[in-house]
Amino acid sequence: MPLAMRGVSFTGDWIVDVQKFVVNEEPYACWDWELREKNIEFLEGIDATYYKYIAKINSENIDKEDRHRAALSLRLAYSQGLETLFSLICSAIQAPHCSVGWLLSYQNCELIKIVNNVHMRKRIFSRFKDKNISWKIFSKYVHSNFDYSSEKISWIQDGFGLLWTRFANDFLDKGFSQEYNSAKHGLRTKLGGFSISIGEEEVRGTPAPPEKMVSLGGSEFGTSYFTIEKIIDDKKTHFRPRRQSRNWQPENLISGLCLISMSINNVISFLRILNGIDPAKCLFENPDSKDAFNLPWGKTVGVNSSSMDTVVKCSDIVPCSKESILNSYEDNTKKT
Repeated sequence: MPLAMRGVSFTGDWIVDVQKFVVNEEPYACWDWELREKNIEFLEGIDATYYKYIAKINSENIDKEDRHRAALSLRLAYSQGLETLFSLICSAIQAPHCSVGWLLSYQNCELIKIVNNVHMRKRIFSRFKDKNISWKIFSKYVHSNFDYSSEKISWIQDGFGLLWTRFANDFLDKGFSQEYNSAKHGLRTKLGGFSISIGEEEVRGTPAPPEKMVSLGGSEFGTSYFTIEKIIDDKKTHFRPRRQSRNWQPENLISGLCLISMSINNVISFLRILNGIDPAKCLFENPDSKDAFNLPWGKTVGVNSSSMDTVVKCSDIVPCSKESILNSYEDNTKKT
């Protein structure tokens, strides 16, 4: 288990408490007279049941007129929940006695790097003896306070370890993040999924009749949105908006949100114990069966994503300089 590092002067007199830690590889020192108390206050202020609540209220509308809006709420909460979970896990790995400082300091790009390094079993700065820590190893640390049979403890530890591995796959998926950002920033998404079918043309140029088409999959639920695609590789000035579409199943998201809530609760309880709280006052949760860990991926859509669009090549454009773009505003001013 990791050890706390409290601030003390060389003369033996207590000074302001300090916790030294890194966010990925960036060093920080967090100081305060009440650092331990504030850290516990911070942990106990996090509502682990929030995502379960979002799942509940939106599940009630998933078959009603506003079902697409309810599904988008689930999708947004799922990505937010993953960031919440992984930020807490990474704070536990790198700053178990100063989660408040770690979470106030991290940027999303750093979180992605740490999650990827843990996912790939790369060496990281860790307060645990395992420098190549994995989700399964960390789950064993977290889920070691159950009063169950050794067999049940084993499937709980393995289940959460595998769950976090699959959550990390989603969190690290570039298209998954692009969809989330498109919805979160400016609501740049069109609601609704898509389906793909193929069929042989009997007459050239004439689509095959519907009854002769073979479905590759699809979903009523999902989004369509645009992403930036560079036209010139080494320059961000020249780009085009590229169409993207993604499918998902609300039922999977509902199950995922419930397990995210459970995971957040357990990581917080683990951190509270590390920071001196009586284990008897720290609640841990687990599903009724190990099969529940597979529910966030229980229903398939066949085709998860699609990007069908025209092609714009370097040879199709006349590159313009930044100066010419800025000067176009001057030209516009002169005309008005």
